[in-house]
Order: sequence, then C-alpha cells, then structure tokens
Amino acid sequence: MHATAAVAERLNETLVPDGAFAACNDALEDPAELRRRMRRDGYLFARGLADRDALRRVRREVLELCRKYGWLRTDAPLMDGLYRGGPFPEFGTEYQRLYKELIRLDTFNAFSISMELMTFLEKVVDGIVLAHRRNIARISFPGHAAFTTQPHQDFVHIRGTPETYTAWIPLGDCPRELGGLTVLEGSHDLGFVQHVPAIGAGGAGVPTADLGMRWLAEDFEAGDVLLVHSHTIHAALPNVTADRLRLSVDFRYQRAGEPIEQASMRLHGG
Repeated sequence: MHATAAVAERLNETLVPDGAFAACNDALEDPAELRRRMRRDGYLFARGLADRDALRRVRREVLELCRKYGWLRTDAPLMDGLYRGGPFPEFGTEYQRLYKELIRLDTFNAFSISMELMTFLEKVVDGIVLAHRRNIARISFPGHAAFTTQPHQDFVHIRGTPETYTAWIPLGDCPRELGGLTVLEGSHDLGFVQHVPAIGAGGAGVPTADLGMRWLAEDFEAGDVLLVHSHTIHAALPNVTADRLRLSVDFRYQRAGEPIEQASMRLHGG
C-alpha cells in the first residue's frame, strides 16, 4: 500500500474524541493562570471571546466568494452556507483561485488582529504579540473526508520558536458533525514529533494510535476560540453534514523578538 494512504487510514481509525475541552473563561483576567493552563494542557478554550459582529462580516464575505464561484445553493440564504452538491472543486485550480481572493480580504486579515484576540494573546505570551501575516482559512465540504486535516503539530509548518500559538476560530456555530477541531490531550509534552506524508490539508500527519492519549472535542459556538501550542497534536473532524460548508480561520501568534520563519510574515500562498 502507498505510504500516504496507509498513514491516512491509520490516523482516521484512531481519531475518536472521548473528552471535552476545559473552558478558560474563569481565568481571562488572570494572565499567570492562563499561562499555567497552557503549559499544563497545551491549549486554551475560550467561549465567546471573538467579536461576533466582526466574525459575521468575515463569514459573509467568504460566502460571497463561494457564491461567486458557484459553490452555494441558490435557493437558500447566503449565510446558511449550503453547498450546491456535485463534484468538489479541484484543489489545485478552482479552490486556489477562490483562496487567493479570500486571503486578501480586509475583513479577514483585520479579524486576526482584533482587540479581543490581541489582548488575549498578550496575556498568554506575557509580552508584546507578533501576529503572523500568513493567515489561513479553511472551507470544509460535506462528505469530503479525503481532504480532512490529519493529526499534526503546527510546528512542522511554522518552525521558528516553538512558543507559537494558533487560534482556530469557526466562522459560525460548529457542532462536531460539521467538522470542528479536536486536540490530543497532553500531546504538547511530547515535544516535536516526526511527521509522515498524509492525505488532507497540510500533507503531513502524526500516527497516534499507540500514544495512549484522549482526543478532546467540543460543539463550538460563534465567537469561541481554541488556542493551541505549536507542539499540540490536533486534527479536523470530518464534515458529515448533508450540505453545509464549514468555514474556519487559523491565526498564529508569538512573542515579539523570538525566532520566526520568514515565510510566516508573508501571505499564505504568497
């Protein structure tokens, strides 16, 4: 069997969430406690942290692009994000054409440095925050499991300082069946793990069957933010809805003055 197919099959078999995230809202005014929990858990989950009006503006503009490219049903409200059905867009052509427009949206990039997020990150990094410019967005299609992001650590792509954090934010309510993010509990303590080729966004994955750790997941609501350390193993759940697109963004941050890979300061794909 081809190595990539074997890895993808193994990772999918082992990814069954059986725990829930612990919310950190009770510690939002206690920076030292936020940092302690990040060191302990490798993630922070904040309910309702992101500005929902700004989030809705980003969602609307992304969906307007999806409508422009003919991906949405024409008999449903735009903000419902209902997929038209039929063949999935080709990743290397049609998807990339839309994506190049998406990553240049002012609303999308401004959202990454909104006051709520930057204030939160200042507490986590205990200093001045450097927001990476390489912002990422995901559009997950219903029933398209082959492109679901496999278990991985962001450090394999980010490099620079390991003390880099990714904020994963769904652009709307995101129950598990829509394809939220799941985290392997305690996996940041492993340090950087060797990755292997894998099917899905990112193209790299970590076999996790023998690690003996739980997968954590949650039903996200609009405004929820999941922050993960660059060594925390995480993955996307498949979108198993009948016709809904899952929209999400990935924004990355670190403390200013720490090592950084220069590609992180360029537009994603730029």
